[in-house]
Amino acid sequence: MSHSIIRRTAVVTLLMVGLSTAIPARGRDPQPPREATIQSETKARLTLQSRITSKLSETDDVIIATLAEPIYVEGEMVLPRGAEFHGRIVKVAPAKRGQRSAHLSINFESVTTASDRVPISAQVTAIDDWDKEETIKADDQGKLKGGHRGEKTIENMRKGSSLGFSGAIVGVALGGAASASGRQALGIGGIGLAAGLIGGFLLTKGSEIRVGPGSILRIKFLKPATLPVIQQPGTVRR
Repeated sequence: MSHSIIRRTAVVTLLMVGLSTAIPARGRDPQPPREATIQSETKARLTLQSRITSKLSETDDVIIATLAEPIYVEGEMVLPRGAEFHGRIVKVAPAKRGQRSAHLSINFESVTTASDRVPISAQVTAIDDWDKEETIKADDQGKLKGGHRGEKTIENMRKGSSLGFSGAIVGVALGGAASASGRQALGIGGIGLAAGLIGGFLLTKGSEIRVGPGSILRIKFLKPATLPVIQQPGTVRR
């Protein structure tokens, strides 16, 4: 083999080596993120960021809350503390007279992850109002109901009974003036007293629902929700 051929072969070899080092090797395709599914009936606690009142809030009002504690699926974290949940009021009615309390229902429809907003279906089952030290529980359909205003009922019934008692005295006096028997006069007075008590009850409104930021919303997932795993067992988040 001539020296010129040897030199050409060496140059080609050097060029190939240079190109191979200049062009980086193609890396492997990134693996899809590992996912886990939050099953239906899973419960969680959210910290309310909005203000809700059955007297002023309306259907479709947006409700924002953040996750109070991380959610794990078989030891793998899928939602961290502070994840933002987005929901809305689906039903609301203010309190009415006759001790008919206010009621409302709240559903959450999405949660914001590090990369996306993921649709979910969750329902509020109770509200813990730490300022008032009371819990408002929902029924099986997710309806939260305000309590009864016992002290207001007693006050209105007391006022009604006072008016009824006054009416009873007048009734007895009128019965006596009309020469009615004692039993008839007492009957007229009793009707007035009973009417006052009933009137006091019917005039009393039920309780409104008023909760503000910081209240705890207890929710349950109505449908499974699949989310990317953000922390596996034995790993430490940085």
